Amino acid sequence: MTTLEALKGINSYPIPLRTLQEVAERRGVDLDMAATIAVIQSREYNLAYADLLMWLSFAPQVTQGGQSYSFTDEQRLQMRNRASEIYEELEEDNAPKIRYGYKGSRL
Repeated sequence: MTTLEALKGINSYPIPLRTLQEVAERRGVDLDMAATIAVIQSREYNLAYADLLMWLSFAPQVTQGGQSYSFTDEQRLQMRNRASEIYEELEEDNAPKIRYGYKGSRL
């Protein structure tokens, strides 16, 4: 099995190949490499896995070839929480940033 197949196996949802390639490129994962234990346990692979979980948590409902793919709100929340756990575990700061700025007519 290649890392491409392993990342596709996260869920049965049809993740576009372009999305997989973009995530792999950003995280430095070779999609053609064999998915060995060392690769699957690597920081890069796990960050790509978390990125895809986050992407899936916002993915739209899709019908393709008579097959429908959708997630409940609870499933989406679980995917986001799992991705956040991985980011936190690997010390990756993907948390939303707080923005401060002028609000109202008085300072």
